[in-house]
Amino acid sequence: MDAEWVITTLTDAMEALEEVIGELEADPQAIDELLPAVMPAIYAKLNYAWNSRQLGPAAIDQLDHDDLVAFPKDLPM
Repeated sequence: MDAEWVITTLTDAMEALEEVIGELEADPQAIDELLPAVMPAIYAKLNYAWNSRQLGPAAIDQLDHDDLVAFPKDLPM
């Protein structure tokens, strides 16, 4: 597993989440419009971090984009 890659991809997801939180703190009334618009992208970033963890950056060239951002099939839940 490529720890540096995982940290990079999780940081990207964290920054997206922090941005949304900032927007909601600035305008709480926008939650009904903003949340449905941004949550799919945040989930895609988290899924991407998990789905690319083994291959690292090579996952971009080796896996289909839809598979990279899809909910993980191998995530124990």
